[in-house]
Amino acid sequence: MNQPKERKEDLWGYLASAGRPVVLYGTGNGADKILDQLILRNIPVSGVFASSGFVRDRSFRGFPVETYDALKERFPDMIVLICFGTSLPDVLANIDRIAKECETYAPDVPVYGDSLFDKAFYEAHQEELSAVRGFLEDDISRDTFDRVISYKLTGNYLLLRPCERPSEEIDLGAYNGDTVLFYSGIFPQIRSILAVEPDKRNFRKLTETVRSHFPSDVSDPSQGSFGKASVSCIRALISDRDGTAFVPRNRGRGVHETDSSEKGEELTAVSLVTLLQNQKADLIKMDVEGNERKALEGGREVLLRDKTDLIVSCYHRSEDLFSLPLFIKEIVPEYKVYMRHHPHLLCWETEFIFTCR
Repeated sequence: MNQPKERKEDLWGYLASAGRPVVLYGTGNGADKILDQLILRNIPVSGVFASSGFVRDRSFRGFPVETYDALKERFPDMIVLICFGTSLPDVLANIDRIAKECETYAPDVPVYGDSLFDKAFYEAHQEELSAVRGFLEDDISRDTFDRVISYKLTGNYLLLRPCERPSEEIDLGAYNGDTVLFYSGIFPQIRSILAVEPDKRNFRKLTETVRSHFPSDVSDPSQGSFGKASVSCIRALISDRDGTAFVPRNRGRGVHETDSSEKGEELTAVSLVTLLQNQKADLIKMDVEGNERKALEGGREVLLRDKTDLIVSCYHRSEDLFSLPLFIKEIVPEYKVYMRHHPHLLCWETEFIFTCR
């Protein structure tokens, strides 16, 4: 495999000084963000390619969308930037094939927010990052933390491979019900699950999953039961308050809260305190598209009262690596903190785990 070069500067500094053709693999939202960063740094782009099934008579930001082979023939020494995330084995195998022939990177750009995790960002937040690393409980967590930071700075996605772990309640950001099925399968003693999902299409898939796997006699199709477990599906946006939230109509990857002035779609917003009322949650899994901080602020009373086990995603915003664990430890100092990264290209599927057990 054509290993990325060891270096001290971040990926963006390296690309600016490499003096070689840079090409983008992918044409989605990630490619937009990466291209914007390249333009900002006056780094020229020589071409754009897509997987063979997606190469059609089309263009992206003024570039014709070509095949990898066509660009490789024209630019034998090109540097490839992967502009999307994936966990699909066939796509990962194709990326590994490309990386055997070309120097290949997967730049880390935030899913939400404007802060890029580059050298300047790292140096500005070294104190907070050091504090988080200092309270991680095990060697796996510390190794994962170090590798995630190194990947974010260098774009070398191979650094994440050694720390990948298989995926092992309330489910916030329940998506299509996959997490509900997973946890009910490995923890048959679960008696009740609240699955919260704001996106209309995902919520429909979620309720279909619940109906098909958790048959129930209740008339409400958004509820189901399986053995001793019952599942309630709630369409809402978890936030720091109750009321109305606004989300962009053209939201791309997921539902996230925005300013009402953007005239986005209205959704019900609910805090964890209201969602749970006086119920005690044993586990809260939170992957809420960059709304994690607001969700935690709205659940402060719950965390203080129950010291609930938490699984909190930390890959949506660059500052999530330090702001989320520092905030949670401020609320419940006795939490033990772990970090895990699950198989996925880019730093998606990375999470902090908090427990008082």
